[in-house]
Amino acid sequence: MNSEDTSRRGGAAVSGDDDTTALIADLGEDIVGAANLDLLLDVNLQISVELGRARLKFRDVLNLSSGSVVELGRQTSEPVDIMVNGALLASGEVVVIDDHFAVRITKLLNRVERLKRVL
Repeated sequence: MNSEDTSRRGGAAVSGDDDTTALIADLGEDIVGAANLDLLLDVNLQISVELGRARLKFRDVLNLSSGSVVELGRQTSEPVDIMVNGALLASGEVVVIDDHFAVRITKLLNRVERLKRVL
């Protein structure tokens, strides 16, 4: 890293791999603590896929039993939402691989926008 990069980040040298350096460059100076991004790279995150949502009255929830069907407010042709710790990351389509469900990512939010939502 040259002295221009160091001065642009407030005088603190940033250690890490090329991906981290590129991320910090993309984020720019407006993100405080971007130089500490390396500390977060090994943190486990919860990923969930949202097929759709339904709004039910309390009495309808109490009446649910095995075999009940809850209709979701999304068509089968619509993409599913891929969430990371409750924040939207991407959209995709459900696929089956070796008798397991999986999700193929079809659209990913811009990584700068994703990070700005979290930071």
